[in-house]
Amino acid sequence: MLDTAENPVINARRDLVTELLGVWLVLAVFLDGWAHLNLPSLETFFTPWHAALYSGMVATALWTAAVAWRNRKPGQPLTRALPPGYSGTVAGVVLFAVAGGLDMLWHELLGIEVTLDALVSPTHLLLGFSLFLILGTAVRSARAAGRARNFEWTPAALFAVVLMTGLGAFFLIYCSAFLRPGPTALFTPVPVGTPGRLEAEMPVVIALTSYLLTTALIIAPFLFTLSAARRPARWIVTMLVAAAAWLPVAMIGFRPTAVAGAAGATAAAILADVLLARLPSVWLDRRLPAVTAGIAALVWTGQLVAFAVADGIRWPVSLWLGAVVLSAAAAAGLALLSSWGTAGGTRYAEPLG
Repeated sequence: MLDTAENPVINARRDLVTELLGVWLVLAVFLDGWAHLNLPSLETFFTPWHAALYSGMVATALWTAAVAWRNRKPGQPLTRALPPGYSGTVAGVVLFAVAGGLDMLWHELLGIEVTLDALVSPTHLLLGFSLFLILGTAVRSARAAGRARNFEWTPAALFAVVLMTGLGAFFLIYCSAFLRPGPTALFTPVPVGTPGRLEAEMPVVIALTSYLLTTALIIAPFLFTLSAARRPARWIVTMLVAAAAWLPVAMIGFRPTAVAGAAGATAAAILADVLLARLPSVWLDRRLPAVTAGIAALVWTGQLVAFAVADGIRWPVSLWLGAVVLSAAAAAGLALLSSWGTAGGTRYAEPLG
C-alpha cells in the first residue's frame, strides 16, 4: 500500500482542504474590501473584517503544520517533511505574519486607508503576495507530481488558479471592466483643441484600459492551465470569468448595471466553454491566438448585449466595437507570447521540481 507521501488520492484531498482554506482567505479579503468601501469611519486595525482574515490565516498555518507532521518520517526533521509544493505555503504563512505586523504598525501610525490607496499600500501588497503563495499550493503540488504530455489538472489545482484570479481581481478592482460603466455612460466627442476635451475623454480612456487589463486577468490564467495539459479544463473559462466578475460585483454591492454585465459575460463564457470542448486539438496547438481572441470577443460581446438590454449602450459603435476588437487582439497577443519559442508549436511544459 502506498504511504501518505505517494498516495495520489490522499494528496488530492490534502490539496483540496488547503484550497478550501484559501476560499476562507479570499472571501475575507473581499469582505474587508467591502468594509473599506461602505464603512469609511473605520479607524482601527482591530475590526471584525481583519479578524476574519487573520483567523483564516491561523487555520491555514495550523493545517500546514499538520500536513508536515503527517508527512514526517521517523527521525526526519519537521522542516524537511513538507510535501512537494508546500514550502511555498510555509513561506506565504511566514510572510503574511510579517506583513500583518507591519500593516498593524502602518495603520496605527498612519491611519486606515479608505480609498484607492488601500489597494496599493505596500503592506497590503505584501499581504497579497503572501496570499498568492498560499493559494498556489495545489498548483505547485500537482505540477510536481505531473509528467510532461500526460499532466492533468486536479480539481484542487484548478480551484487554486480560480482563487488566484479572484485575488488578482481584488487588487485590480479599480480598473475592472466589470465595474466601470463603460459603454453605458454617455460620451460626447469633443474636437481636438476644444476646452474640456481631456475631461470628456478620460472616462473612455480608463474604460478601454480596463477592458485590456481585465482581458489579461482572464486569458493569462487560461493559458497557464493550458500550458501543461492536452485540452482546456472543463468549464475553465466560466470559472475564470466568474471569479473576475462576481467577486468584485459582490464587493461593491451588486449594482444593477454591473450585475447585468457580469451575467452577460458569464453566459458568454459558458458558450465559450461549450465551443472549446468541441474544438479540434489542432486549433489549440497551432491557432491558439485565434482561440483566445474568440474567447475575449465572446465574453465582452455577452457583456455588451446585457448592457444594451439592461441599461442601453451610449458609446458610438466605433468605441464599443473597437473595445471588443482591441480586447481580442490583446488576448491573441498573450497567446502568441505564451507559445513563443516552443518547438513545433507544442505547448507542453516540463513539470516543476
